[in-house]
Amino acid sequence: MTHEKAARPAPNLKFAHIGLVVADIDRMTRFYVDVLGFTVTDHGVFGEMRVAFMSRDPEEHHQIVLTTGRPPNLPANTINPDFGPVIQQISFKMGSLADLRDMRGRLEEGGATKLTAASHGNAWSVYAHDPEGNYIEFYVDTDWYADQPCYVPLDFSKTDEEITRETQAMCEASPGFKPVAQWRRDIAKVMAPPFRR
Repeated sequence: MTHEKAARPAPNLKFAHIGLVVADIDRMTRFYVDVLGFTVTDHGVFGEMRVAFMSRDPEEHHQIVLTTGRPPNLPANTINPDFGPVIQQISFKMGSLADLRDMRGRLEEGGATKLTAASHGNAWSVYAHDPEGNYIEFYVDTDWYADQPCYVPLDFSKTDEEITRETQAMCEASPGFKPVAQWRRDIAKVMAPPFRR
């Protein structure tokens, strides 16, 4: 059921947080706090498991929860080892290209590995691996929609204006091009209604 309306209304929900099973909870907590700016909202022991809850939003007790218990020899993804074997990626939205450039520097300084950057037409992204190899993405939305998947290496030696111009031209050349506001209106017609309190 991709774009078809369900026979029964969709449940009233929104995605809220993700949990990761880790090998070194202290190292992983330091990375998410020191490099990404999360705050530890609670921590403790549950059975034999150590747990750390983290958030960047006071409305959410936790957006990420870390627990111990990761197997020592977790196999790699069989098609693309850069992606995780179970969780393909964890993505964080950012406000501007300047924020994305800043995050790229923080990742480099903070011990993240395998940094890459891409333009997807509808977003600019920086990808990296956290200290335990989880694939993490930081992205900024653009004003345009282009058919996906779309992956063009992003050159940060260019100015924001050059990146913006090149991305807009790439999107406009895409067969599925439309302003992102139009794409959002179109997809909303076939999507379950947004979360309500």
